[in-house]
Amino acid sequence: MDLEKYKQVITDAIQNEIDAKEFYTKIAARVKDAYLRELFEEFSIEEAKHEKILADILNGGKIESRNFNFDKDFKVAETYEMPEVNDDMNLKDAIGLAMKNEELAMKSYTNLAENCEDPDLKVVFLDLAAMEREHKFKMEESFIQVAYPEAW
Repeated sequence: MDLEKYKQVITDAIQNEIDAKEFYTKIAARVKDAYLRELFEEFSIEEAKHEKILADILNGGKIESRNFNFDKDFKVAETYEMPEVNDDMNLKDAIGLAMKNEELAMKSYTNLAENCEDPDLKVVFLDLAAMEREHKFKMEESFIQVAYPEAW
């Protein structure tokens, strides 16, 4: 992959993280429930961390090697439709929304890795996909507790 294409891919990924961060910030400002507001503020902070990782890569840094569990995935998000954002979102829909967003981010980074010829960049995208998978898994755990309380 040539340098300009590499920079554009990373720049696009940074923009996606910025968009996600702003999205969660806007939702946090709109929801009335204090728990949900804090939850979405935390999501925004996580997306800012991803933005920094990508910016460091773009500026010549390297992502630290991490150990990820690639098996952690309930695949609940794949069976759930994206809810609409509104001021009176309930907890189930709010967590469902976050779960779907993490699924989309995970798939995006996985697709980037699958279509990447540069082995170093491929590792970066696989690491980012794994981070998003971890977030998705956490959201799926919360979603199951809220959506199916009888299971607990």
